[in-house]
Amino acid sequence: MNATKRADQTPSWQLCQGGVTSLLARIVVGLLFLLPTGLASAIEAIPVQPDQEKIDVTAKGELYEGRGDRLQIETAPGPDGFIGRMAVQASNPGTNPAWLVFALSNPTSERIVRWLVAPRYTLVDSRVFWPELDAPRISTVTPSLGFRPEPLKSDRADMFRLNLEPGQTVTFAAEMSSPRVPRLTLWDPNVYQAKQQDRMLFNGVLLGITGLLAIFLTAIFAANHRAIFPATALVAWTALAYFCVDFGYWNKLFPVGPDRSALYRAAAESALAASLVLFLYAFLRIGLWHNWIRTLFWFWIGAQFSLIIVAIIDPALASGLARASTVVIAGVGTALIVYLALRGQDRALSLIPSWMLLLVWLLGAAMIVLGKLSGDIVVSGLVAGLVLILVLLGFTVTQFAFRSGAGPLQLGPPSLVQMKSLAVDGSGAYVFQWNAGNDQVTVSNEVEQELAVDPGSLNTSLDDFLQHMHNADRERFKLMLWSLQEKGGGDLQTDFRLRRHDRTYLWYDLRAHAAPSENARLLRCVGLLRDVTSIKRSQERLVHDAVHDSLTGLPNRELFMDRVAGAITRAREGQANRPTLLFIDIDRFKNVNKSFGLVIGDSMLLTLARRLGRHLNSQDTLARLGGDRFAILLISETEPHHVATLAERVRRALRTPMKISAKEIVLTASIGIVVHDGTQATAQDLLREGEIAMLRAKRSGADRIEIFTPEMRGADESKLPLESDLGIALERQQISVLYQPITRLASNQLAGFEALLRWDHPTRGRLGPEDFIPLAEESGLIVELGSYVLGQALEEAVRWHKVLPRDRDPLFVSVNVSSRQLFRQDMVQEIRLMLAREAVPKGTLKLEITESLVMENPERAVEILTWLKTYGASLALDDFGTGYCSLSYLHRFPCDTIKVDRSLVRDSGLNGSTPLILRSIIALAHELGKEVVAEGVETAADASYLRSIGCEYGQGYYYGEPMSAKDVKALLTALASHRKRKMRERARAAPAEPQAPSGLEVQVGGATPLPALTGPGTVASS
Repeated sequence: MNATKRADQTPSWQLCQGGVTSLLARIVVGLLFLLPTGLASAIEAIPVQPDQEKIDVTAKGELYEGRGDRLQIETAPGPDGFIGRMAVQASNPGTNPAWLVFALSNPTSERIVRWLVAPRYTLVDSRVFWPELDAPRISTVTPSLGFRPEPLKSDRADMFRLNLEPGQTVTFAAEMSSPRVPRLTLWDPNVYQAKQQDRMLFNGVLLGITGLLAIFLTAIFAANHRAIFPATALVAWTALAYFCVDFGYWNKLFPVGPDRSALYRAAAESALAASLVLFLYAFLRIGLWHNWIRTLFWFWIGAQFSLIIVAIIDPALASGLARASTVVIAGVGTALIVYLALRGQDRALSLIPSWMLLLVWLLGAAMIVLGKLSGDIVVSGLVAGLVLILVLLGFTVTQFAFRSGAGPLQLGPPSLVQMKSLAVDGSGAYVFQWNAGNDQVTVSNEVEQELAVDPGSLNTSLDDFLQHMHNADRERFKLMLWSLQEKGGGDLQTDFRLRRHDRTYLWYDLRAHAAPSENARLLRCVGLLRDVTSIKRSQERLVHDAVHDSLTGLPNRELFMDRVAGAITRAREGQANRPTLLFIDIDRFKNVNKSFGLVIGDSMLLTLARRLGRHLNSQDTLARLGGDRFAILLISETEPHHVATLAERVRRALRTPMKISAKEIVLTASIGIVVHDGTQATAQDLLREGEIAMLRAKRSGADRIEIFTPEMRGADESKLPLESDLGIALERQQISVLYQPITRLASNQLAGFEALLRWDHPTRGRLGPEDFIPLAEESGLIVELGSYVLGQALEEAVRWHKVLPRDRDPLFVSVNVSSRQLFRQDMVQEIRLMLAREAVPKGTLKLEITESLVMENPERAVEILTWLKTYGASLALDDFGTGYCSLSYLHRFPCDTIKVDRSLVRDSGLNGSTPLILRSIIALAHELGKEVVAEGVETAADASYLRSIGCEYGQGYYYGEPMSAKDVKALLTALASHRKRKMRERARAAPAEPQAPSGLEVQVGGATPLPALTGPGTVASS
């Protein structure tokens, strides 16, 4: 900009003064000649109107250069015509900055506030070589009147707040910080902020499109391992990085200061240019050319990427080289594409539209950088053009990469025979057809009848058909059809919802195929629709049941832990309040189940759940952890006294009496409270500390509340359930499986074994199942534990049959099944696969299900047990006589065996009703066609009594303690040797005295020798 100088004008009123005034005037004129060279003449004021949105100050101001560190200027004449003088000192003495002087006047009667804005970087006229990428523009702004303008904080521009009082004319001197004079604009604050918001919205849209394209190209590389995908994705990622820097988001995404924007801008421009070279190399398959060409290209690519390192040392140099290299890239790329297109290479032909648009974009960018074009619209159009180029490159690469191989060209639509074969291959119920030429959809009349819509309403255009579809499915369905059209054919498998006349929806599964066609207008997609509404609803129920308690409908342990983990993460990131956890354990609730039964106990748990839910807000979570334990996750309350008040309300609500059988039952609870303080890394840690506080409350007495403190951790952690140790024990195989013999009472013959668990704890010694099975059921480890036991037991059974084979009555192994295992969706399939893999005889695996377990959900239990028996597993009803089994269900359970609890066997010798009950159970089982296994056989008298009343099997310490797999193998080996010896003896005695084969007679536990059951392959137990 060239500075203009105004001639000094003397007001007329000074010429009319008398002697003294004239003398003063002469003195003033003389002093003017004596002023330093830094004195500047007065300038013309710029009137500022309230309705003016912006004013270009640079064009209307005066620029002074080479005036040293001090500038003296005349102020603009005020309303009275008076011209003053002002001196301005540079911020750094001894420097020689440039000064931009301008004056503003407020001709109105109101105060006017304006923002003076000087962008730190603009693409317009930024030059190719040694561009100014990001630099401060204005050091200070000095007014002739009033206070210095207030600087405003901004990462993208130097901004100052200017206040103009009514009727006031103020001259401003702006000290430049950079050699080049920026464009200074005076903005209305409201207009400037609105414009910035519009620009942010526009920039956000461009960022979203570019980001989605980059993610799409990166993700699709996993499905199609072609080099063009990561090469194109790199172009998109580098463009996204450039946009983040240019739009000012880089220092918000990463912990870097805005003063380093020039470095990141130069690095982004260098990376973008380098990615274009790499894209040309990958897409045009330069690697298949001569070695010297391939080597030259790799050297070029390395040189382009090395500019990123140069940007760290000298950003302006790296940016200039990167901008200049785009000319080389455009020229070489154009030459390669034209050469290959003339030779008929399909890749070059498909890239021509995108590359032509890139050339036009580079021309526009060059004109903007050189200052031939300017304006916000031009810059925005340039950025949008780059996004359009990226989208076209993505479409080109995707379309070419998934283009099917050369096949027969189909000039017409598929024949009727082809359409029928496609419909049969699709396997469904109703015919679906989409004709891409006229964009028409045709479906069978049966679909319209199911939906109860007017006939022909679904045989319409695609847009009208989509109006019958659920809003969430429309865009996905359109995108899939568009993808078929772009690929020129292919398979289509999807599901969607269609609206019925009553505004409800039905789910349909579509499996269709479009015959390959080079002409997109001849494409026709044909397939079959199938109503899958019931399947979808079943899946939704299964998903809900998987994370919710079946009794109360509350979130279960898994869902609760997931929500606690999410709350901890949000609190750690500062996005939400610190979570508070209440661990609630109902005191002595097991006594309720024993006294009133499971049905009454479940009803009371439902009542307690409803009471707890009344005290929570919508963002809080109430869960049932298992049994009589509940947990509350508080997000809405953070104040300690509010949390304490809520806990007290919960405690009182649980104490409210319940009327059961004309009696009032009062339940109490022990409550532990823990607040997340940052030390709990996981949700499990937070729950563990809440449990510690609950246990402290329970030991202090029922109906108490305890708040967790760090001192409790060391004192109470050792008394917590061994949940974490149990998970480690499963990994290290510290859980051992022992086998207790089960003997056929009539012959004293070994019939099988029951698999029993023992935990060899490293510090607590050997633990029985009663010590850790309840914990495994609550924590969810019972599923993994049960699978482990089933696998071990079946593997051992295979070895048993090899050591002691039996053609009939093979050895079986009994395994206990928990409720979590039984009602798990994939348990039936898991056992079926195990039985098929091990190839054991039918009936080898005997699953023991407790009486109370099947009564939790009798209908579901009958269904699952029927499936298990169909696949070859035997079933035993365990602990019969100790629960509250309904006899109406007993005959429906497909069990083979009833297992009598040891308490009935132990008391069978006493006088009273116990022996009668035992005989009745055995008689009832025989009437239903089931065998009986009696537990707790510890003496010969017990065995003799059970044998006398017709019990088939006995199990207890009388017949053997639980033994390891090694001891079982040794026992079976001894029995097999004994059997072979007996068979040899019978073979030698056969010529002298023919007789039928008989079983072995073995002394068992001091009992009288009994003849074994006759038949081949039978052996008595020892």
